[in-house]
Amino acid sequence: MDYQDAFAVRLPPGSSTNPEEWARRLFSDLPPWARRLMRLRDGLVRPFGLRRGDHRASMPFPCLLATEREVITGVDDRHLDFRGSVHTDGATLTLATVVHFHNALGRLYFRPVRPFHRRIVRAALRRALV
Repeated sequence: MDYQDAFAVRLPPGSSTNPEEWARRLFSDLPPWARRLMRLRDGLVRPFGLRRGDHRASMPFPCLLATEREVITGVDDRHLDFRGSVHTDGATLTLATVVHFHNALGRLYFRPVRPFHRRIVRAALRRALV
């Protein structure tokens, strides 16, 4: 893996522990600035034939695996493979990302994405807990 991160927050007392519910909440309620950045990203990568997420959907990336404690989403593309994990242990909600670059385009693509990715993940966690 070429990039990984994980951000965890305490679940409020009495909250759902269903990771699918949390995944839908996290991905469907992104801040407006994050949605604009994702639309900009989609426009910029179009000429390169890279996949674009459906950011209007409650799950913009396909669900690859769902268990009672974790949901894994992701996409494999020419330039990189991406996996996102939404995990709950009953007290903590963790959102983790793993990226594997295939080539220089993947590294080049992710360089400007990386700092925004971290901000978007943190903002999504804050918004989902409200």
